[in-house]
Amino acid sequence: MRSMEFSGRTVDEAIFHGLNEMGVTIDQVDIITVQSESKGIFGFGARNAIVRLVERETPVVPDFSAINEERREQREERRERRSDRKDDRRDNRGRGEKRSDRRREQPREEKPVASAPEEELPYSRDLAEELDSAKFLQELLNKMGVNGTVSAFENDEGIKLKIDSDTDGLLIGRRGETLDALQYIVSLYENKDRKENGYRRISIDTEGYRARREDTLKRLARRNALKVAKSGRSFAMEPMNPYERRVIHSALQSFRGVTTHSEGEEPNRRVIITPED
Repeated sequence: MRSMEFSGRTVDEAIFHGLNEMGVTIDQVDIITVQSESKGIFGFGARNAIVRLVERETPVVPDFSAINEERREQREERRERRSDRKDDRRDNRGRGEKRSDRRREQPREEKPVASAPEEELPYSRDLAEELDSAKFLQELLNKMGVNGTVSAFENDEGIKLKIDSDTDGLLIGRRGETLDALQYIVSLYENKDRKENGYRRISIDTEGYRARREDTLKRLARRNALKVAKSGRSFAMEPMNPYERRVIHSALQSFRGVTTHSEGEEPNRRVIITPED
């Protein structure tokens, strides 16, 4: 877990410098104000703000979407083994030796523990009209000329905002870049006066993009990890932002036969999947 300090003329400026240098978004760190800025008197005694950014750990979430696919693969594998055994008996009758079943040696990942999927969060328009962050996001949408409405859900982990609109992906952007930018701006707004009360996490979604993207990344990670485990050769995934790389690392943390690490500089930093020694 990384923990670094940064300075700036204001707390917001120090946070901005830190996020750029660490290559993370504001919802991926905890922010501690070490020293607030001070203008001093007649220029004397002025001091910069200092903040400490502590990178959060992403919990490992079982890939529930892959359970049905894995069961299907297991059924196919059992059928193929039965077919191979029949062929062995026919081809090796009288030899006293059967062919080895190579499919049994193929690497398999640890099976996730199945549990009930998370129910849809009870987003509320009434709550959105009370929260400053939701009202600020609504103002941003209006200024962007977007015909959309904001609803909100709040718990101990932070505030989740959902945008309902008919923009057909306009608010998502390429790989979620527009949505990430909105989330970053609203997070700065929400936390600008929370130096004493602590950081408040903001998450923004629209059209169910966050869940779909995570599901796609997890399936992609698993498919490439199987190739690496079988071939014994490393595989470099396409460049991703810090959040998406974290999803890949978490998805493969318990995958047998492979390890992951990141290489490169932002914005071209990518996850490398390598065979386990």
